[in-house]
Amino acid sequence: MPPKLTSPVFEYEIPAGLPPGGVYTKNLELVAETTADYAPFNTLTVDNFSTKKVRVDYAGGHYIVVRGNSMAEIDQSGIRSFSVTNLSDTPTDEVIMVYVQKRVTAEIALESIARRIPLEQLMRGS
Repeated sequence: MPPKLTSPVFEYEIPAGLPPGGVYTKNLELVAETTADYAPFNTLTVDNFSTKKVRVDYAGGHYIVVRGNSMAEIDQSGIRSFSVTNLSDTPTDEVIMVYVQKRVTAEIALESIARRIPLEQLMRGS
């Protein structure tokens, strides 16, 4: 089956209580008939309702540190998994929400036109 150009938003809730140094990992390519049908993704949003600082690893070696009570949106092709690590010395005190989606952005559409490369090829994440 050819890759899909867009996906619904997939939502992951990391409950309060992630221990210091604790890691929550999700492989998005292993969930048959849901996220695996759309992977790789190109948008990852982290909404950290906890007061603790976390590190989010994604797309094969990239990472971002998200402060407590803040949000970060990452636009990066090739997101096949993510991990959230509690960088604090105490457990997280609220939920952390992570959302992933595959969508056609204006940047991708313009690149497709300028380089004369089909959208499908650009969206594969390679």
